[in-house]
Amino acid sequence: MKKIVPIILSGGIGSRLWPLSTKNLPKQFLNLPFGSKQNLFQQTLKGFKNRKVFDKPIVICGDEHKFLLFDSVKSKNEVGNIIVEKIQKNTAASVLLGSLYAMKNGAEYVMVVPSDHYLKRRDYSKIIPKEYMNFPSHTIFGIKPNEPNVDYGYIKVKEPNRQTSIVEKFFEKPNKINAMAYVKKNYFWNSGMFLINIEVLKNNYQKFHPNMFKICKEIINNLKFDLDFLVAPYKLMKPLEKISFDTAILEKVSDIYMTKLKVEWDDLGTWSSLRKYSNKDEIKLDKKITVHNDSDNTFVISDKRNTIVNDLSNAIVVSYKDSLFASSIKKANDIKHILSQKKYSKVNNFQSLFFKPWGFYEVFSSTENYLLKKISIKPKCRLSLQKHKYRSEHWVVVKGKAKVIKGKEIKVLKENQSTFIPKGLKHCIENIGKGYLEIVEVQIGSILSEDDIIRFDDPYKR
Repeated sequence: MKKIVPIILSGGIGSRLWPLSTKNLPKQFLNLPFGSKQNLFQQTLKGFKNRKVFDKPIVICGDEHKFLLFDSVKSKNEVGNIIVEKIQKNTAASVLLGSLYAMKNGAEYVMVVPSDHYLKRRDYSKIIPKEYMNFPSHTIFGIKPNEPNVDYGYIKVKEPNRQTSIVEKFFEKPNKINAMAYVKKNYFWNSGMFLINIEVLKNNYQKFHPNMFKICKEIINNLKFDLDFLVAPYKLMKPLEKISFDTAILEKVSDIYMTKLKVEWDDLGTWSSLRKYSNKDEIKLDKKITVHNDSDNTFVISDKRNTIVNDLSNAIVVSYKDSLFASSIKKANDIKHILSQKKYSKVNNFQSLFFKPWGFYEVFSSTENYLLKKISIKPKCRLSLQKHKYRSEHWVVVKGKAKVIKGKEIKVLKENQSTFIPKGLKHCIENIGKGYLEIVEVQIGSILSEDDIIRFDDPYKR
């Protein structure tokens, strides 16, 4: 029997959990539930470690998250390939791309899962139905509801008392009244996890979305290696229809099966679900002080600020990095709609943390003529040899050991040592220590953007 190839979808941004989850650091890369030792993507990857059942996973992600994702992979042997979508077109395209790539390499079945959901005792090999190869089409995993939840889609099956049954209908996220009715009628939550016969899937796309199938097949034949990634070209991705896998395929096929998922599951997509797993009314992500005074049923998350909450009821308060979100529990999910509005685009697109192939940096303060940031460089990594036309830089090593090139000069800097880089001088910094190298950088000049970088020797081919 051939092994199942997992396809891990890692393109979401978890906007209902803003400001904890953001465009550049979405929830799959956060250690959730609070107190977890691994982020959600790592937990998902760990669930496919049984090599008797699964081949190495294929991961699909967006261009902006590729380095963050790669840093979450402890060993290159944990994954087969990472396919980077230069432009994201929702799950219908992602599922097809992953499946066609797996098929090209000899696979017959794939298991598609999101990277940002929670499963207790995560081991995907234990939830695969033994008779799955006898099913004529695809299998979706459903969960018996324990409440009328409006944040999940629902599934109606022909025989709800059986472990596995034919699907009669899919339902989008309902209102409260319909959710209560669905629970009474023994409908199931849609987990967003699928077991797929690739040959059948291929036929379904050719029937219902022939243009998407044609384009995705061309993309697979034109994937390009870039560093540790397979890149789906922007020009080929751009004309693809933006549509979900459920809408494009599952809702149009008559022979879909659902099997019951008998482990604790949650998509961790709301503040209420995060609170459920925290078992407390406050989460302190730093050593700052959080005070509740005469407040009832109020969930508080804080990191860098002392926070006092006074006389609030049924509320959520999140003070995280440079942002603050306060809402009633009832209306907390409205944040997704708020952030999607054009007038709030600056809030949604604001970034202070940036991920690069060599590590990451965080901007602490900026004005028209100076910028202060902390740069964290991975062991054995370096920045490109470069110069700036409009700015000079001051570097202070706060942790680790650095090799610095300044023109023709080469020097080693240790903790509490500094150097000055005048504008126009070629320079480079390399981490020659065992742990992360951390430096504080102060830029001074008339142009402080990333556009003012002239590269001469770049190990990352930018």
